[in-house]
Amino acid sequence: MLKYLLLFLLFPFIISGKETKKITITHGYSGFTEIFYVLKSDTTVIQGTYKVTSMGKVLITGHYKMGLKDSIWTQYNLRGKVRSKGWYKENKRDSIWEFFSNEGKLEQQIDFSKNEVIYYQTSVATNTFRIISGTDTLLSVLDRPPLYIGGFSRFNDYVADEIEIPLHKLGEKVSGIVYIGFTIDSIGKTSNHHVIRGIGKLCNNEALRVMRCIPDDWMPGILNGKKVSVEYVIPFKFEDNALKTKS
Repeated sequence: MLKYLLLFLLFPFIISGKETKKITITHGYSGFTEIFYVLKSDTTVIQGTYKVTSMGKVLITGHYKMGLKDSIWTQYNLRGKVRSKGWYKENKRDSIWEFFSNEGKLEQQIDFSKNEVIYYQTSVATNTFRIISGTDTLLSVLDRPPLYIGGFSRFNDYVADEIEIPLHKLGEKVSGIVYIGFTIDSIGKTSNHHVIRGIGKLCNNEALRVMRCIPDDWMPGILNGKKVSVEYVIPFKFEDNALKTKS
């Protein structure tokens, strides 16, 4: 009886090993290498461990279950510091996630099972925002400002990947801040992106384009315990064709 039991326990592992095959893809333009497993019966379905590496360093580790992100996923920077860590359940973030800056400093803790922010840091100087209610607007101090999920360092990562510094005339130096305004509604979706104040057509258009490309991944502002729609402003600082963003 024990012999048959042992065979029964080993059988699923043997079947599992035969059903999947390892895939390694190196992206030449970025230098990233993906290592994962797919079903032999359907190579479009990822099943099992997943890893991304670059220059011999691990950047992402996680697990797929029938093509969906599952279990704990961790993202690192090239210095080996954790940038984010949390649980995926059926391709959606679940339970408590932690997000860190490039220096490894905790920026946010969010409980996605309750859709609640446990801890956050922000460089927003004030909690006073223009709140939108139908056709009316009012200026008020919020209980909590809108937050980009993952912290502003994650927001900056997207900007750095997307931005293309405008080319000006030879010898021309363009410096200043382009202020991009937009609405973050009560479910965290953005709209109505526009230039509030700029420094020239090329920089204005590039800042606006980049802002529209940033993934919608916001926690909405809170007023009197309720989620509200607010107007938000992001400054894009250009210094002699170099760009910096700040909250």
